[in-house]
Amino acid sequence: MSATTSIPAAAVPAHALRRGTRGFAAVVLFLTGSIVSAITLFVLPASAIARIPLTILIVLAVVFAIAHFVAMYGLIRRRDWAAPLTLYVVAIGLGLAAFGGLTLLTGFDPLGRPDAEAALASRIQIVGLLTWLAGSWIVAGRFAVRGMAPPDRTPEPTSDVAPASVVVSHPRVTVADATRTRVGLRPNSASA
Repeated sequence: MSATTSIPAAAVPAHALRRGTRGFAAVVLFLTGSIVSAITLFVLPASAIARIPLTILIVLAVVFAIAHFVAMYGLIRRRDWAAPLTLYVVAIGLGLAAFGGLTLLTGFDPLGRPDAEAALASRIQIVGLLTWLAGSWIVAGRFAVRGMAPPDRTPEPTSDVAPASVVVSHPRVTVADATRTRVGLRPNSASA
């Protein structure tokens, strides 16, 4: 027989209980950040947008992609600013996904080449990409907020009544305070 030791719940820090939730949010942010980086660096420069707005758009998209990785680092390291930054990334990403969907409805392919028509297959792929990104951003935001929140604790009952008294069968003590602990004393110990 081997004796197993258990760690009391008070020995585990409260933030350790949410480590997996923050880690999952960081993984989802890594995936979406990688996709945004790839779109920014490889697809967006060949899109059907004029040169000056495209330059500004690429710079903003690079900053947006870097924000994914900064938020990921903050979630892993349990920084206080990580959840708000993740929510900003989520809000911007959902806005971009909605804008991309609206441009597809008007017939403009936001990621297409200037000379290409928006084919049905291309539009379906972009709708799928935008839907997947929007869902991933929502999941990342939900788990980032949930992972940074303090664990749910039940409040200690507070009462204004006097401590409970217990009748004790001892030759010298007739009533004892039930809220006091007996430190260093063992029951039935022989004392001289």
